[in-house]
Amino acid sequence: MCVVKITKTLFGYIKLEVDADNALKLLKYLRDVGGKNTNDVVDALRIIENFDVFYEMMKKKFKDYIAPRKSENDLIRGKVVIDKIKLTKNDVKKVTIIFDKRVDEELITKALESLNIEYELVSEI
Repeated sequence: MCVVKITKTLFGYIKLEVDADNALKLLKYLRDVGGKNTNDVVDALRIIENFDVFYEMMKKKFKDYIAPRKSENDLIRGKVVIDKIKLTKNDVKKVTIIFDKRVDEELITKALESLNIEYELVSEI
């Protein structure tokens, strides 16, 4: 089992590097238990569930990140959870999730602890 890496970027974003299965578990937990049932979380789940299709699309379009659909209402209210997602593939399908600036690091760490997923905090500074 690989360890999830959480990085706080210089610009205040939280970056989470995780395998696809644990990414799905985390996002479903945030949606169902954490009360984060927003359009961006639902779209991020769709993207990760269809990993291979979106990975190929990213490669064809030479994109590094995919931005999940966001509701204008969620943007205005500050309820957006996910800024963008990066999909990578080596031996394992990996997902890098960049959370919105307003998402609290504690929310992510508590969700990971509840799911019994090991994580390490890394500083980019």
